[in-house]
Amino acid sequence: MNFKDRWRPAPDHLGVGVSGLIPNSQARAAVFLAGLGVSVWFTVEGFTGRPGVTALAELTLAGVAWLMLATERTVTLAPAAAAVMGAAGGILAVRDQYGLIFVAVAAASATVMLDLFPATIVSVVSPAAFATTAAVQGVLPGRLDEAVAACLVGMVSGVYRRAVVLRAKQATLLATARQRSEVASQQAELATERIRLGRELHDVLAHTLGALSIQLTALETLARNGTGPEELLAQVERSRQLVSAGLDEARQAVRALREDTVPLAEQLEKLCVLHDTELEVFGAVRPITAEARLALYRVAQEALTNAARHAPGSDVTVWLAFEPGEVVVSVRNSRSRLATPALLARGGGYGLSGMRERVLQAGGQLQAGPTEDGWQVTARIPA
Repeated sequence: MNFKDRWRPAPDHLGVGVSGLIPNSQARAAVFLAGLGVSVWFTVEGFTGRPGVTALAELTLAGVAWLMLATERTVTLAPAAAAVMGAAGGILAVRDQYGLIFVAVAAASATVMLDLFPATIVSVVSPAAFATTAAVQGVLPGRLDEAVAACLVGMVSGVYRRAVVLRAKQATLLATARQRSEVASQQAELATERIRLGRELHDVLAHTLGALSIQLTALETLARNGTGPEELLAQVERSRQLVSAGLDEARQAVRALREDTVPLAEQLEKLCVLHDTELEVFGAVRPITAEARLALYRVAQEALTNAARHAPGSDVTVWLAFEPGEVVVSVRNSRSRLATPALLARGGGYGLSGMRERVLQAGGQLQAGPTEDGWQVTARIPA
C-alpha cells in the first residue's frame, strides 16, 4: 500500500458504534444521524445559560464535520472531517464535558477509516486542540486526562470496528471464491458431458454405418449372384431397420447420459435381434448405474459389429450374467464360414482400445482374445 492509499478511506468503513454494525448503508446513515442529533442536543444543553458566538461557531463546525462523515459524497474528505471534528471536540471539552463525545467519535472514525499510523495522527489532534485551548485560557491541564482517555476509547472501538469490517470482507471474498469454484466445476461438468455425448454419438454413427456397409456389401453380392427379388427386398428391409435402429440408439445414448433407466437386458435384446443372434441372461436381473450400463452395451455392440465384419456367417452367442458384485457381458463367435474380403473394407467404432477404455472408466476390466474355434470378448463391471 502506498502513502496516499493509507490516507484514503473506504465507504464500507463509515460508521462507528451501533451504526457501524449495520450493513445497509441507508439504515446506517439514519442511525448515524440520530446519534449526531442526540450528541448535538447534549452539547447545546451544556451551553444553556452560557451563549456566545465562539461556542456557537465551535458547535456548528463540529456538527458540519460529523455530517461530512455521514455523507458518502464527501468520503474523500472524511479524514479531514474527522480531524476537524476532533479538534472542535477538544476545544469544546475545555468548557464542557460534552465535547468529549466528539473527541471519541473522531478518534473512532479515524481508526476505522485509516491505517493505525495516520489514524493516530488524526486522533492526536483532539487532545492537542484541547491542550492548546486550555493553555490559552489558563485552565491547563483541566480535563486533559479525560480528553486523552476519550481519544483512546475511541481508537480502541475503531480498531474493533475495523476488525469486524476486515472479517466481513474476508468472508465475502471467500464466498465469492467458493462461488467461482462452483461455477468452474459446473462448467467442467458441462464440458465433460458434451465430450461424452459427442463420443456416444460417434460410436452410434460408426456402428450404424459400419453395419449398414456390411449389409449393403452382402446385398450387392446377392444381386450379382442373381438372387430373387424377394430375398433382395428382405435385405433392403433389413438395411432400413439398421438405419432406424441407429436413430433409436442415438436417442438411447442421450437418455443414458441423462441417467434415464433403460434396462440393459432390453437394450441387448434389441441389439441381438439386429444381428440375428440370441441373448442368454443368467442370474437375477437388477438395476445398474447408467455408466456401467452404457459401457457394457457398447462392448456388446462393438463385439457384434466386429464379428459381422471379420467373421461373416459365424455362430455368435451373447450372454449377460448378473453375478454377485458384478455384471458380465460376453460375446463369442466361431470362425468365419465365408470368405468375403469386401466385408473388411469398413471400420466401426474405437475397436478393442475403445472398449477397454470404456470398461476401465467404469471401474471394470475387459478380456478379449482368440478361443479354440473363434474369438471372445468379455467385460466385467462391479455393480
